[in-house]
Amino acid sequence: MLVGRLRRRRKKLKEFMLTIKIADSTEINTLLSIYIEKVKWLRSMNKPLWDESQFILEALNKKYENPVFYVGIINNEIIGGFILVEYDRLYWPEVTDNSTYFFYKFVISNKYCGKNYSDRILKWVKEYGREMNKKYIRLDYDGNRKPITEMYTRNGFNPVDTISNQHVSKLIKAEYLITGNN
Repeated sequence: MLVGRLRRRRKKLKEFMLTIKIADSTEINTLLSIYIEKVKWLRSMNKPLWDESQFILEALNKKYENPVFYVGIINNEIIGGFILVEYDRLYWPEVTDNSTYFFYKFVISNKYCGKNYSDRILKWVKEYGREMNKKYIRLDYDGNRKPITEMYTRNGFNPVDTISNQHVSKLIKAEYLITGNN
């Protein structure tokens, strides 16, 4: 009986071992597949957010200056990922120093949604920013999407501006101030 409990506990513990790392080319391709999966799922839920054409590697490299792709891995399986860049001339042109990481294209595979991985990844990003002597983690999101708004608010991101564009009527620019790196 005790051995069975320990095995179950060990399995649960192993399931929660999350590794976050810079993606190699194979992992980037897997991440692109997760993005496409999410695009299709959101469309099927009648909540489109992205377009599949955004997730061609060349398009992402063109949109973001020197994007670095990161993946979250559990049990050798990529569960999601994101992009970090140091400049965003489109939405944050006023930020010209090296004080910020811009956090973009955050996705968790549908298989792993609802298991607190978003919060754990955001915590890692904030700690990584601290280690790299950044002052801010900045991002933008669709303020019309309550779950996304709640996730970023819960993780300490404060809205600093609201804009609109051809794709989003309420684009929230938000930032997380990294304490101790001021």
